[in-house]
Amino acid sequence: MNLQDMFRFKKAKNTFFSNHPKVPAFLGSVKEKGFCEGQEIAVAVRYPDGTEYKTGIRVRPEDLELLNMLKEV
Repeated sequence: MNLQDMFRFKKAKNTFFSNHPKVPAFLGSVKEKGFCEGQEIAVAVRYPDGTEYKTGIRVRPEDLELLNMLKEV
């Protein structure tokens, strides 16, 4: 990622967090608590037409390295 892309990303992130003020607090709580083996992570996406996609994982020991790296981004 070059410097220009980093600035664009930061601007987009700030706009997103401004439009969705509960998200930073949510992410901060998750980051503070951390990740652990056995933890469940679930994601759901609902479209205006009613279509919904859901998925989830149960964290394994080998997942922790990647999850902790993402926590620092």
